[in-house]
Amino acid sequence: MAILKHDTRLKFSKHDKRVSTLGKGVSGSVELYQSKHNPDFKYAVKIYHSKEPYETKKDYKLRILHEYTIINQLTHPNIIRAYNYDVSFSGTTIKVFLEPGTANLFQLLKSPVDVNTMLDIWIQILLGVSYLHNKNICHRDLKLENIVYDLQHTHVKIIDFATAQRLTHADHDSVGLVGSEKYASPEMYTSIKYNGKSADVWSLGIVLYYLLVRRFPWELATWNNPEYQHYADHRTAIFDGVGYPLGFVDITSQILEPDPSKRVSCGDIEKYIEG
Repeated sequence: MAILKHDTRLKFSKHDKRVSTLGKGVSGSVELYQSKHNPDFKYAVKIYHSKEPYETKKDYKLRILHEYTIINQLTHPNIIRAYNYDVSFSGTTIKVFLEPGTANLFQLLKSPVDVNTMLDIWIQILLGVSYLHNKNICHRDLKLENIVYDLQHTHVKIIDFATAQRLTHADHDSVGLVGSEKYASPEMYTSIKYNGKSADVWSLGIVLYYLLVRRFPWELATWNNPEYQHYADHRTAIFDGVGYPLGFVDITSQILEPDPSKRVSCGDIEKYIEG
């Protein structure tokens, strides 16, 4: 495991005030806390579920701190920060102290948001993912639920790196169907090994489409799904009659390219937008 750095400038106390529950998921729960010593400082605590019966304490710690290890090495305005972590005396419960965020993007989209704001949100996500890929890290679970705003509502943040992978070299393959089915690329369903960065780009395309249309283009990107099959045969069909911005039809088609070897990269998308 890489050497883990703590932000020693920040102080966490058992006397800090729990403000609210930010979310609950399969891996644990996230609580918002307010510092007793500095009321202006708020932070999130991700409390992971206890170790599985088959796990040793060492294996449990390695599995849980995989996420912290990756985030701890990243510095980008569109990626959540990790401050510290704490392992219980028994070694069976782990807490990770994180930069706090608002409700996730899926929840925030229940209120009206204009197209320009949607595109700004997506470009921020793109910049965060591009930074990851330049660091040879693929996220592998990009979705609306894993995007939050910071408390000032100035930056969106990518969260939840539980299934993220650090690649040992640029063309290192990823393995296994992970993440969320609606956002998974077609090759994740058909191949044991695949390019994790390219799969992330596909997920970015699904996020973009949902932001602009407020629905998913299909349930699953598999050949037995009629909506996806129709898209694969008629590439512009999903953009017809839904008010999709014309300037983004071409790049979205290149992002949602069924053949991963022909799919654009984050760098390609940035160049297209800068145009």
